[in-house]
Amino acid sequence: MEDHDNMDYFYQQVLQKDVTRRLQVGQDLVDFLNDPNRSPDVEQDKPRLDKTVDELTGWVNSSNFKVTLLGLDICGAFVDRLGEHFRGYLGTVLPALVDRLGDSKDQVRENSQAVILRCMEQTASPMYVWERLLPGFKHKNFRSREGICLCLSATLSTYGAQPLSLSKLVPHLCSLTGDQNPQVREASIATLVDVYRHVGDKVRADLGKRGLPAARLQTLFARFDEALNSGNMAFSPSHDRSFEDDDSVDGNRSSSAQAAFKVPKVPKKQAESSAARRPSATGGKLGSKESAGGVEEEDFIKAFTDVPTVQIYSARDLEDNLNKIREICSDDKHDWDQRASAMKKVRSLLVAGATSYDCFYQHLRLLDGAFKLSAKDLRSQVVREACITVAYLSSVLGNKFDHGAEAIVPVLFNLIPNCAKVMATSGMLAIRIIIRHTHVPRLIPLIASNCTCKSVAVRRRCYDFLDLLLQEWQTHSLERHTAVLVESIKKGLGDADSEARVEARKAYWGLRNHFPAETDALYNSLEPSYQRTLQSCLKSSGSVASLPQSDRSSSSSQESLNRPLASKWSAAPARVPSGSKGGLSAASLQRSRSDVDVNAAAVAKHRNVGQTRAAARLHPGSYSSLGRVRTKQPLSTASSVSSQVDSRGRSRTKMVSQSQPGSRSGSPGRVLTSTALSTLSSGAHRVLAGSSGDKNRRSRIPRSQGCSRDSSPTRLSVAPSSISSIYNGASRGGKAPTSTGPSCYPSLNLKSI
Repeated sequence: MEDHDNMDYFYQQVLQKDVTRRLQVGQDLVDFLNDPNRSPDVEQDKPRLDKTVDELTGWVNSSNFKVTLLGLDICGAFVDRLGEHFRGYLGTVLPALVDRLGDSKDQVRENSQAVILRCMEQTASPMYVWERLLPGFKHKNFRSREGICLCLSATLSTYGAQPLSLSKLVPHLCSLTGDQNPQVREASIATLVDVYRHVGDKVRADLGKRGLPAARLQTLFARFDEALNSGNMAFSPSHDRSFEDDDSVDGNRSSSAQAAFKVPKVPKKQAESSAARRPSATGGKLGSKESAGGVEEEDFIKAFTDVPTVQIYSARDLEDNLNKIREICSDDKHDWDQRASAMKKVRSLLVAGATSYDCFYQHLRLLDGAFKLSAKDLRSQVVREACITVAYLSSVLGNKFDHGAEAIVPVLFNLIPNCAKVMATSGMLAIRIIIRHTHVPRLIPLIASNCTCKSVAVRRRCYDFLDLLLQEWQTHSLERHTAVLVESIKKGLGDADSEARVEARKAYWGLRNHFPAETDALYNSLEPSYQRTLQSCLKSSGSVASLPQSDRSSSSSQESLNRPLASKWSAAPARVPSGSKGGLSAASLQRSRSDVDVNAAAVAKHRNVGQTRAAARLHPGSYSSLGRVRTKQPLSTASSVSSQVDSRGRSRTKMVSQSQPGSRSGSPGRVLTSTALSTLSSGAHRVLAGSSGDKNRRSRIPRSQGCSRDSSPTRLSVAPSSISSIYNGASRGGKAPTSTGPSCYPSLNLKSI
């Protein structure tokens, strides 16, 4: 062995499967570990050490009891050599030792118990070890159940009751007093007697609350009296610290003897205090939510790191913790406060640096089911902790949390309509935080699918989430699901709920920042009433940078002026006659649309100009490319008429009959028949009557007002000889004639259909 004094050789020998070879090298391996001079590199290669300990469990569980004994000896040597550094391997070794407590050989059982006690002495606190031995009380092998009881008695004899949280162990012993195997029943009763010897009459009071059968309880009390009368009691004056009345029933007491035993109590205290202070902490911000129990986002985020402090000693320790968390959270039969504490434990591990271990991401996927089950829990505290945990995972991991986010988001949506505001607001805040930090395109269909939910609350939140998503995400993350976004927003604009429509309109303008062409097409497909609502929403926000660049509305901002002609008209080419497409000049694209008031300064400048002047300044073809006559001028008459006009020209006669002096709704371009022309002629007479004083000024306008609502001769003009082509629909504009005869006025605003 001296020729091969290194861990590589050690590992190769542990890998041996041959029983004879194992028996030959087993004792040499024990001696190798016990001599630090021969094994200085035991801890240098952690992955190799992990594999070595894993392989040792094969020795311990060997069918040959001699190999098993050698495996136990090697494990004991590792415990002595590594000390506290062996803590991370307890999750791997202890289950194998519990199995050996049920071995048919007495020597194997005794050695297994000895290794467990050695772990309590050199590796971790007794309660830390016992928390990992608890599954042994339900072991399928009755000898293992008996052995775990005997091991607890040995622990009490060695360390006393002070370092143990016996209130967590007594319930398991009570269960075993009714075991089908008489040896297990006797061992559990004997162990309870040992507990009584160390604790005293507090055990009697606790057992009385456990609901044990009267006959069994009488037997236990008789054994207690026998131990008391024998004078064999072992408790100290401070024995009550390990078993207190207020904690004996709920099983959540922490011993003050050692810091390690305070850890189970910390989550309980924080959970209680957090829940107790929740209304007062948010009372000033929540208002009506306080009485309903809603959660404020600030407190939600603050709870991310408001967790007990833990340490991660190795990858094995992390895996052990995550496996235990998954076991607790995947079974709703566990006590609800244990499940809530397990969710906090996940955040504690994140704070302790769990993300630096590669195994964390593998185990995180395995926790998806546990997160979903916790988010569906009936306890609001469990749901709240689950929502906080998944939100914290998203904020820490970002896009690495894609799989978990995709799994949990549908469950979180189900929380939104919950009448318990703690659940509803927790689910909503968790989704918002996931959207902010985990930009995964697969989330878009999940959100969009809920836009047609029967619940009004869900639909409102869906459009709010879409708005947030469009604000936070980059365009490349949205491109794959552009059609889904457009269709969802279109449904939202026509939603039956007014608040949902408001959120959908916000999402519409957010979508426009990413996909202008698709948004223009959506705008053009909407009914005029929806278009007007969108424009009013834009005006109320004070933004002009994102106006639709389509044939229905346009901005005179510099951004829209620089857009190519084809892109401005591609949304609805059928509305532009072929004869006019080639004749449009750049100036025609620069004029302001009548349905969008984009320049308050220009409106204020012309506010004192009379209605007749506005009519006189109306230029032929000023609406030729707009296709509608809705206007938002400061003139009261124009505003009153424009609200009744359909952009598709469905109320043409109504426009003529309601025309007022200076109103653009009386445009003769809506009617092509001779009867309509005569009607327009009479309207022109009214215009002349009201604007005779302004006729001369009309022709002296030298320039266009940049964002003005009024048109000017420099916008788009043709020779008077083109009037006939206007009637034929070949031109979209014409120059105002100088004649005052009624027959000339039909060409003022005439445009083709």
